[in-house]
Order: sequence, then C-alpha cells, then structure tokens
Amino acid sequence: MAGLALRGRSILVVEEEPHVSRQLVEHFRRAGAVVFAAGRLRDALYLAEHPALSAAVLNVRVGNDNTGHVCRRLSHLGVPFVFHTRYDTSEASRRWPAAPVLSKSDDSALVVDMVARLMH
Repeated sequence: MAGLALRGRSILVVEEEPHVSRQLVEHFRRAGAVVFAAGRLRDALYLAEHPALSAAVLNVRVGNDNTGHVCRRLSHLGVPFVFHTRYDTSEASRRWPAAPVLSKSDDSALVVDMVARLMH
C-alpha cells in the first residue's frame, strides 16, 4: 500500500487477540486511517454505529449468533467488511458473499490493502 491510502477513513477492527489487534491497528494508522478497536462483540456492535465508519475487519466466529448481529448491522449501515480469521470460512462466504475472507496467517499489510480496495 502506497503512502496514506486510507487518510480520513475510519476503520473498525474487531479482534480478540491483543497482539494481532495491535498489528492491524498499527498498519491501518500508517495508512492514514482512524482506527476503532474492539476485543468483544458487544463493543463491536456499539462502535459499528459510529457515523463516520468506512469499513471493518472482523475476526470472530461466523457461526456465533452475536457475530451475525455485527455483520447484519454493518450490512444494514452500508459498511463494507472483511473477515480475518483462522476459523472455517464456508459459512462466512455463504452468509456474506460480498465480504472477502482472509486467513489470519495473512500479513496485516494485506488486510489493509484489501480494505482499501473494498472502499474504492
């Protein structure tokens, strides 16, 4: 990703592993984004309501009903999102086909690039 490709954009990062969250947040900030981080789904639902939210990255179990609440809320608000997970992605792809699914083993910079492409 070149320069500050996400300057002025607000990104929600939902990640329960602190070290992964820090990496993602740092990469998004280097790309110029304002980042809201949530380690719990309840916080993610609250932050999803931010009026300036541009996109989201979700690392949550897709089959979990609470996850569905977050995805439905983001979809209803027109906020694109990416799954960044190590769990089975077949249900995610079926329920939210417009949301790219990246493996948690993927580099944080790749996640940032995917989010930038989603918004353009």
